[in-house]
Amino acid sequence: MEFKIEHTWDSLPVSHEPVSVRLKSGSAGLLMEVSAPFFNDPPAPLGEPGKPFSGLWDYEVVEAFFLSERTKQYLEVELCPRNVFTNNHQTKSLEGKRSELEYKITNTWDSIKVMREPAIIRFKAGDKGLIMEVNSLFFDDPSAPSGEPGKPFDGLWDYEVVEAFFLNSETKDYLEVELCPHGQHLLLLLSGGNCFENPIEVLHQFLYIPPLHGGVK
Repeated sequence: MEFKIEHTWDSLPVSHEPVSVRLKSGSAGLLMEVSAPFFNDPPAPLGEPGKPFSGLWDYEVVEAFFLSERTKQYLEVELCPRNVFTNNHQTKSLEGKRSELEYKITNTWDSIKVMREPAIIRFKAGDKGLIMEVNSLFFDDPSAPSGEPGKPFDGLWDYEVVEAFFLNSETKDYLEVELCPHGQHLLLLLSGGNCFENPIEVLHQFLYIPPLHGGVK
């Protein structure tokens, strides 16, 4: 599929050669190819080429938007000619307001339907990163862990918890977040099921989402 950007956002024709965006399937997913004039205005961002760069929208970029017709949320992809990019994981509503992602745990790990109200996990953007909200039944089985509420607790998986997993699709490493109704939590970085880091603040390193700004472009 090929798209050409021949007009500005307010329907005026562009004063240069149109930008071409080609989408095609690749071995690891969707391939996006861009052909565009290079203006070198403003100068290059400070980020390392080949790496994401927060605030890339303030530099020379080509943007693509992938809309979910059902939820009206969309994925924004920004590519910079300096080989810096951003793949905005935050979701934005069409009205430019902060929106949420909601997941329901309706099946067990082996695809058997749960015989109770599903646990609900909501993710939304916060001022310092991603907010994770959990709404789930309380079974009080087993009894509470001995750790202090509000603090990490090693071995929390042996107690009543709701878990979320965040996969790095390139390295296959993943972040495991465990939340206990008694107030304890646990964050683990794993690779192939083996834990290689158990930091307290890793959640902000992995899941930071910059505050939404300026509405929809």
